[in-house]
Amino acid sequence: MAAVPHAQRASDEVVYIIAKAPRPGHSKTRLCPPLTHEQAADLARAFLLDTVVLAQSSGADVRLMCRDVLEQQSLAEHVSADVPVDTQSTHGLGDALESAFVRGLAAGYRAVSVIGMDTPTLPPATLREAFLALRDGADVVLGPSEDGGYYLLAASAVHPHLFRDMVWSTSTVARETVDRCQTLRLRTHVLQSWQDVDDCAVLEQLRVSLEIMPATTAPHTRRALRVMGREADPAHADSSRPTPLPYREGVGG
Repeated sequence: MAAVPHAQRASDEVVYIIAKAPRPGHSKTRLCPPLTHEQAADLARAFLLDTVVLAQSSGADVRLMCRDVLEQQSLAEHVSADVPVDTQSTHGLGDALESAFVRGLAAGYRAVSVIGMDTPTLPPATLREAFLALRDGADVVLGPSEDGGYYLLAASAVHPHLFRDMVWSTSTVARETVDRCQTLRLRTHVLQSWQDVDDCAVLEQLRVSLEIMPATTAPHTRRALRVMGREADPAHADSSRPTPLPYREGVGG
């Protein structure tokens, strides 16, 4: 793959977001109930949009990585034209991660950071810290999530061993990744832990956190939760629908 000319790149660093198109019945299904499938898809779209914004705020270029052409077409409808959507080489999360590093470095970027869609309140400064750590000599930067996985991985080279034959969606993924880095003698910088919003308990924690965060943090997510709060009001709710999580207006909401 030919490198992207420097004039077409606003930065020499890129953030790839591992993305899924928001679709009722397919997005954030672990939140259903209490959310309806439509509400879960709306929340997934809000997460996607807020993640794009925070990634752009880091100063890096932003791209999406998804499973296939159909998802690529769907995702392109939700983001602006300046956010390219790539498709991974084969299947699975490991390949999506590896494909992001392969494509990003082949496009001429000095460093690649990969994040998911489930940390809409992540500070852009965390991404800047990751890229700075790479400039300062780290081989790999890892952002562990509180469930034992990780929300961010950054590097200036492709390290396939970090992705292949990994048992994903377990509480040991971050630890196993660090162990593999040590085995490969890769200098590893570990960021602060953050929450992946993937179940109702963490969603409630997110709602509470947003009450004390600046109003500029995760505006699309705030809006989605506010709509769900109105739908939970008996005056507006449809009795045939599951009861959504309540939303309380916060200081910045």
